[in-house]
Amino acid sequence: MKRRILAASLVIFLALTAVSFTGAGTIKATGAQTFEKVDFISGVVTSNELNLRSGPSTDYSIIGTFQKYKWVNVLAQIGDWYAVFDPDSGKVGCVAKAYLADASKIDKSSAGNAAPAPHTAKATSTPKPSASATPQQTGDLSQDEKLLLDLINKERAASNVPPLAADPELMKVARLKATDMSQNNYFSHFSPTYGSPFDMMRQFGITFKAAAENIAGNSTVQGAVSSWMKSEGHKTNIMNPTYNFTGIGIAKNNKYGYVFVQQFIKK
Repeated sequence: MKRRILAASLVIFLALTAVSFTGAGTIKATGAQTFEKVDFISGVVTSNELNLRSGPSTDYSIIGTFQKYKWVNVLAQIGDWYAVFDPDSGKVGCVAKAYLADASKIDKSSAGNAAPAPHTAKATSTPKPSASATPQQTGDLSQDEKLLLDLINKERAASNVPPLAADPELMKVARLKATDMSQNNYFSHFSPTYGSPFDMMRQFGITFKAAAENIAGNSTVQGAVSSWMKSEGHKTNIMNPTYNFTGIGIAKNNKYGYVFVQQFIKK
C-alpha cells in the first residue's frame, strides 16, 4: 500500500504587515461590507467545530469545517467575520469572529492538553538560544538534511535563483517542529506546544524580514521535495529569491514514514 503523502505551506511578509497566501479563492461580500485590517496574522479555532463559508454570514454556503485548535491565516475583518486562508487545503473563506482567537494569546498548555492527539503535548518553558550573528552553511547537517537542501538548491539553480544557506539556529527550530509533529501526532503549521511557526521562531530568538514554512509527510526525502515542487504554493516558497536562509527538520513518523519541515527566512 502506498504511503499517504501530505504537504502544506504558508508564507508571511512582516515587512509589509500583511499576509501573502497561495491558492485560488474568492470571498463574496455585499457592497455595504468593508474589509478591515486586523492586528494579528495567526488565528486559532476556539470552538469544537467552525464552518468556513464562502462569505461573511450564515447565508453563504459552507466550503469547509475546522476543528478546535486549527491554525489559519487571518487576512481581514468583515464585520463580525474574519476572512481567512487555510494553508492546508488552500481554501479562502470566512469564519465567525467569535470563534477565532489570536494565536499569540492562546494558552498553549491548555491547547496541548485538549488537543485530540494520542500523545499529549507537554507544556514546558521554551529555551531561547541566541541567534547567530552571521548565519552560514553548517557542516552539522545529517545526511538526509543535506540531501534535502541539495535537492532544493538544485531546483533553485535551474531557475538561476541563489542557493539557500542553512542557518544553524533556524535548523534547531525546524528540527524541534518536526519532532513535535511526530511525537504529538499532528500535521499542521500550528503546534499545540509552540504556536505558529512565526511564534516559534520568535521564541527562539530568530529575527527575520520575511518567513515561510513547508511541511510534508513522505517515505523519502526525494518524495517530499517532489511533492512540494508539484504544488504551486510550496514551489513558490522554494523558488522565492527573497529567502536566503533555511532550516530543515526531519523526524521518523509511524503514519508517513517521515515528517519534513523546511522553514525559510530573509534576514
